[in-house]
Amino acid sequence: MIMPRWVKVLTCSTFVILWYLALQPIWNNHLQVDIWVFWERLNYYLTHSHSFAGLTGNEILPATLMYMFIPTALIPRGMLNYGNYLPAMLLTNLIILVFHWLIVKDKKTLLILLLGLGPILLFRFDGLVTLLMLGSFLTFTKEKYPISGFLLGLSTGMKVFPIIFVPYLVWILLLKRQTKNLLGFLIFFSEALLLPVMAFLLLGGNLTQIVSALSFHGQKLISIESLPGSLITGWSLLAKGMPPALLPGNGIWAVAGPAALLNRLWMIPIGVVYVLIFTRDKLLVKFNWNVPLVIMLLFLVFSKNLNPQYMWWFMAILPFTRPSRLIVVLTFAAALLNQLVFPIFYTTFVDNFFQQNQSYWIFYLLVLRNLGILGIAYLSVKKLWHEQ
Repeated sequence: MIMPRWVKVLTCSTFVILWYLALQPIWNNHLQVDIWVFWERLNYYLTHSHSFAGLTGNEILPATLMYMFIPTALIPRGMLNYGNYLPAMLLTNLIILVFHWLIVKDKKTLLILLLGLGPILLFRFDGLVTLLMLGSFLTFTKEKYPISGFLLGLSTGMKVFPIIFVPYLVWILLLKRQTKNLLGFLIFFSEALLLPVMAFLLLGGNLTQIVSALSFHGQKLISIESLPGSLITGWSLLAKGMPPALLPGNGIWAVAGPAALLNRLWMIPIGVVYVLIFTRDKLLVKFNWNVPLVIMLLFLVFSKNLNPQYMWWFMAILPFTRPSRLIVVLTFAAALLNQLVFPIFYTTFVDNFFQQNQSYWIFYLLVLRNLGILGIAYLSVKKLWHEQ
């Protein structure tokens, strides 16, 4: 199939713009913090006899630690330093986004959404997580179940959230009575989870470090960007005339609230969706892209953390669902607001709004973003319901 010229122009323009924005201080200064953390872990490994033994305070899971080695392949021998590691990581993540572009048919929607989200994915590993996840779904539709399980296992090993899709895929295979394929899927899924762990152990790590990394994220408080965080902040403004106290919460800015409850609250809406899915044969005859989209959106809506890059978790699925124009517009608008809140005006948000009770407009932008996500979730649930 010959690609229209305008798609080629939009493609080149999108990736050039993302690269250009990634180099601008207003984005770069805030966003490169995560890459610096990767560099610290890598530098520890290199300066401690190529071993992770003794590494403390690490929140990065083994599979993601393996990912941080990839950019080093782009750096000439003897020139490995942070000044070269940063652009190598940016280029690595840009290439990952190109792979996203290669596997999707609706390239226009993907490119529009990437422009809305801005360059944040060049500084985060979420692009690889979603690429592996999408690869799992695509191979599942092509009945390559062991490969599907392996890719989803790798994705889950990097970021735990893809495990919420496992029941859907397993149930499809159960209804088809494909026991052999089901076992292949689960075995390869488990192997993909274990391989990075074994590599980490061989490189000097230990199980205590892995448990510590997992518990780090569970101990996070309610982030100021999340929907629950917005509700708590809004209530404080109404009741006290000022924002709630700002708390450091394991690598995020947070507010006080029922964090332990929110660790599990998302299970209720996800459970309800699964009950509805399991009683609708039409959604189980074959893989339906709208199912993981709805599950992902509801997970984010009820989560205590909704960091800016987390929006990509559902945006990556969207181009595969034949979204309506309204959903695309809403998502693009929410992504633009996401950029404005973080990183462009994030210092204003933290210093002026939360600490000085000024600049309310930045909080209103965040509320509009979160309302946009709620609207997208509502429209997606409605679409899935009508498909039944």
